[in-house]
Amino acid sequence: MFAFGRFLRYFQGGVPGAPSTAGVPVDRRSELEAELAPVFAALEGAQREAQTLTAQAQADAEWMRADATDRARRRVDDARAAAAADQAATATEQLERAQAEAGRIVAAGAAEADRIDRAVQAGAPPLVSELVGRVLEPAS
Repeated sequence: MFAFGRFLRYFQGGVPGAPSTAGVPVDRRSELEAELAPVFAALEGAQREAQTLTAQAQADAEWMRADATDRARRRVDDARAAAAADQAATATEQLERAQAEAGRIVAAGAAEADRIDRAVQAGAPPLVSELVGRVLEPAS
C-alpha cells in the first residue's frame, strides 16, 4: 500500500511554488511570460542589430574573398606573362648563340677549303705535267 506519510515528508517545507490563493489554480506559464516579456522586447532590438551586423559581415567577407581572388588571378596572369617574356628572351639568346656558332663553323670550313685549294694548286702543275706527258707519250 502507498505510504502517504512518506509522501508528505517529501514536502516538509510545504508545497513547492509561490504561495497562491487557496483553491485557485495558478497559471505559472503566463506569469513567467508576462515577467519576461519586457526582457525579450528589449532583446529584439539587439537581435535585429546582430542580424544586421551578421549580414554586413557576410557581405564584407564575400567582397574580400572576391577581391582576393581577383588579385590572385592578376598575379598569376602577370607571372605567366613574365615567364613567357623570359622564355622568349632565353630562346632569342640561344638562337643568337647558335647563329654565332654556325658562323664560326662556316668560317672554319671556308678557311679549311681555302687551305686545301692552295695545297692542290701548289701540287697540281707537276701532276698535270706528268699526266699530260704520259698521255701524249707513244706507248712502248
